[in-house]
Amino acid sequence: MKKVNKAQWSTANHWYLLFILAALALNKLWGVDVSNTEPWNKLIPHSVNDLLGIQKQLNEQLSKVRETVVSVEAIEGAGSGVIVSPEGLILTAAHVIEERGREMTVVFPDGNKVKAISLGGSELSDAGMLKIIEGGPWPHAPMALANKSVVGDWCFALGHPSGFDDERGMVLRLGRLIHKKDETIQTDCRLLGGDSGGPLFSLSGEVIGIHSRISQNSDENFHTPIESFLSNWNYFLEEDILTYGSLQGGGFLGVSCEEASKGLEVLELIPGTPAESSGIRPGDYLLRLNDTPLDTREKLTILISRQPPGSMVILDYLHKGKEISVRLTLGERPAKE
Repeated sequence: MKKVNKAQWSTANHWYLLFILAALALNKLWGVDVSNTEPWNKLIPHSVNDLLGIQKQLNEQLSKVRETVVSVEAIEGAGSGVIVSPEGLILTAAHVIEERGREMTVVFPDGNKVKAISLGGSELSDAGMLKIIEGGPWPHAPMALANKSVVGDWCFALGHPSGFDDERGMVLRLGRLIHKKDETIQTDCRLLGGDSGGPLFSLSGEVIGIHSRISQNSDENFHTPIESFLSNWNYFLEEDILTYGSLQGGGFLGVSCEEASKGLEVLELIPGTPAESSGIRPGDYLLRLNDTPLDTREKLTILISRQPPGSMVILDYLHKGKEISVRLTLGERPAKE
């Protein structure tokens, strides 16, 4: 992997703040005077004092969470992660751990190394877990509640691009949430190779996401939302990683949906599938499967995939304001072309 030198990091880290300062200078030139009363997570800076306030908030949270961010090393390469429990449970990306049961090395900011074992996760959202298997208790960061972060919030990304470097330390980037939908958060926090699995924090110092897909464009940085972990917590702890390949052996419902406040809103039904024959229609909301609440698309996919084709399930859904319960038989997932 290509290393990021200090000059490159300095340029990448400060371009955003320099842009804001330039805008503030123009603002002053035009004689615009705006007073801010927004909370820190929503603040649109209109003055140098606003920027200094954001910097102060960032520094306060950084001092609390920096010891929880680690480099995750394997023979093939290195990623990042964040500790979220005193027992040493680490959230990372599925493509960093690859499979359950791998022995990995966790490197702390001070260079201390400990052993860890990979747990489960999902390729659908790129969520992964591993656990330190020696020592403790460990410093850990708090996780945000589901749906606490929204588009427009300030955030900061931490990670170890190109792997652990004791001379450089971890790398910090400040930005905002620019898109959030289902299994993906998009921000303008610049990510680099080796950041994968590192944490995305709110300005309250809570983990709101995990770095996933990295782009060459500064506004195309994608993260797994904390909701994916919270919704499937026990499954990720106890089961193998859900892969696209493993889906093929499970049942099939045949519905396309997206997450909404009422449940999973049905967008489309595949003709000839159990979903279509059940009476469900576009615009309905899926609520529960076998009494398990459906709060994410990923959870629905996991629950369906764990049942073999021909299994009978009970699906509760909302149709024109009326709750309906239907019993249906799962089909076979179509073979990938």
